[in-house]
Amino acid sequence: MSKLYDFLMEGEAAAQETAEVHISGFPYPFLIHSITEAENKAIRKTCQKVSFDKRTHQKSTDLDSDLYNSRLVVACCTEPNFKDAQLQAKYGVVGAEALIDAMLKPGQFIDLLLAVQEINGFSSDMDELRDEAKN
Repeated sequence: MSKLYDFLMEGEAAAQETAEVHISGFPYPFLIHSITEAENKAIRKTCQKVSFDKRTHQKSTDLDSDLYNSRLVVACCTEPNFKDAQLQAKYGVVGAEALIDAMLKPGQFIDLLLAVQEINGFSSDMDELRDEAKN
């Protein structure tokens, strides 16, 4: 058997990673964790919008990338728990995505999103992502 096979059989490849992320303006780090591709696909599916062009009879699927990014952060953030009803009430919002919008400044959200993407193995150049997110 191959070394890769042995490694995969040990189950270490699927181990969840965790990290602390220091976000400016917060005295304590945010705690994040990785997710599986199955979890990622489920999140992506909830962010897709299907449209049908009556003229060409074509169906198209578009991803709402802002919603996807917010839901990815929600899924990967252990602390704070953006799904917490008391925390949402404190900020006067309902829903995890609304809490992110109320709690974080745009730059803070980008820093958190980049950390979440990194822990999940997205390989895009971080400076490129940061520049794209700022535009």
